[in-house]
Amino acid sequence: MKSFSTLQCIGLLVSFGLASVLTACDRCENVDCAPCNPFIGDIALAFDRDSLQGGFRKAEINGGYAVRYTAPGFNMPIDTLRQSRNSVDFYRSGFSLGMLPWPRLLNTTPYNLNEHNYRFVLPAINRTYDISNVEIVTGPGNTKSCCSCGENVRRRFVLNGAAIVADGNKNNERVTWLGR
Repeated sequence: MKSFSTLQCIGLLVSFGLASVLTACDRCENVDCAPCNPFIGDIALAFDRDSLQGGFRKAEINGGYAVRYTAPGFNMPIDTLRQSRNSVDFYRSGFSLGMLPWPRLLNTTPYNLNEHNYRFVLPAINRTYDISNVEIVTGPGNTKSCCSCGENVRRRFVLNGAAIVADGNKNNERVTWLGR
């Protein structure tokens, strides 16, 4: 049996390591990385539109508005966002807290959802939805895959006093449905 010197062993390890890296690069060469999920650090909501099963009619949601508060509590409102024809439509589709067009003062950096509480008001039916204790944590994702997108580690909040756990990515399948 032939024995290798330390220098030869290091050379083999470096060669093997380089071959592994090149193989990984070849493996990912033709992979089409779709855009990463932009909602990993967000909370997605939707009003239930099945009015026969406890959902809402369009007339009940029209006129609805959202208020953003400084956490903790609901004592210091910061912004109010109303529905309009050319802007947010709470009925037509779901929406996310981070994607709502909240006014931004002077800076264009996204605000931290964890620092705010939110209230959605439907005045036509005298109904409110309070979202508080928002806790969102994101991580680096799978660094061993060809497309290393970030991932949601934790997405939790309190909706009208009930704890909601919506952890994970699942391409925005983590929608919280708002019903009566």
